[in-house]
Amino acid sequence: MVVRKLNIGGIQRNTVNLANVLHREGHEVHVLVLKGELELVPDTGVHLHQVDFDKAFRKTGIGLVYDIFTRALLTPLIKGSGFVWRGLYGGNYLRSFIKKLEDRHGPIDRIIMRGQGAFETVWALQDSRLWQVTVSWPGQNKDSWRQRFLLRRLYANKQIICNTDNVRLQLEGLLAQHHISPRRLATIGNVCNLDSIAEMANESVELPKRPFVVQVCRLSDVKRQDVLIRAYLAAEIEEDLVIVGDGPKREMIENLIKELGVEDRVHLIGSRLNPYPWMKHARLFVLSSRSEAFGIVLVESMCCGTPCVAPDVPGGVRNVLINDQARLISEDSIEGLAAKIREGLANPPVIDSDPELIERFRDTRIMEAFLSLPTDK
Repeated sequence: MVVRKLNIGGIQRNTVNLANVLHREGHEVHVLVLKGELELVPDTGVHLHQVDFDKAFRKTGIGLVYDIFTRALLTPLIKGSGFVWRGLYGGNYLRSFIKKLEDRHGPIDRIIMRGQGAFETVWALQDSRLWQVTVSWPGQNKDSWRQRFLLRRLYANKQIICNTDNVRLQLEGLLAQHHISPRRLATIGNVCNLDSIAEMANESVELPKRPFVVQVCRLSDVKRQDVLIRAYLAAEIEEDLVIVGDGPKREMIENLIKELGVEDRVHLIGSRLNPYPWMKHARLFVLSSRSEAFGIVLVESMCCGTPCVAPDVPGGVRNVLINDQARLISEDSIEGLAAKIREGLANPPVIDSDPELIERFRDTRIMEAFLSLPTDK
């Protein structure tokens, strides 16, 4: 498996979860990390590799000259094309890495790459065993030669896995507009170790003294914690709000909490390696994202027994929140989110009455879907 980073995030947790279940079920698994420090690590027995192809190429000397040339001339000429020039050599580096791995460990059956950052780093690699997992669609439809040029590098003749049906539909529409044909497309959901989540949710942590609703998300523009806080206040509920997460918008959110004078009711507790106790003990999980390709936190919250409210935004929310849970999908507004928060507290869906709601994402099921992917030439 190839991933750009192993920091705390949905792409990274899914990479680790898939690696762990494959190893647990008797497969030899290698995870290649291309950048950064390790915040998440797979189970003992999973082979972990850290190789920065960009740094390795620059150290050759000619790579440094190449990097300066492309940054100074080619990237400004074609806006957003920086990954194109890096990926040309990144693909060769990955090919060489795979060969060395096979020389030492034997043939590799499948190569699973997860996340846009990883695709961009090594896009030039062509290998019938390679499937790339995309969790979003790359931008708005623009009928331009530049977008067509960039999309062809990432998707033309590639084997692509989308993590929800809605993501797949949007990606197919975008590629069709630019007359780009992937080699194969598949849809496979995200990976959840349901038993581990349920066990970790029982960890003893310091919780608010009052009943609360919760959000576990990165503090960012896309996740819209400002909308969350305003919808929470508009709902006029008795429960506190706990936000578990960190990110570039933390200072802005802290200032908003002070400005609104709700420091005693809105608790910003930072990132947690194990957020599940807060999910388990919350009365409701509230998502407020502008878009959400999948929403792994929704599955995790339901696994902890806590129903979810989420806005009807582009992505996979409607693929995750189905059956009775779907009635807590709100219109995409502060007032709509507030109304569903009130409904969710007054008349919550009963998670236990619908086992398939979360069983769809059990790690062994998702593993079998990955193992069934074709890899013929």
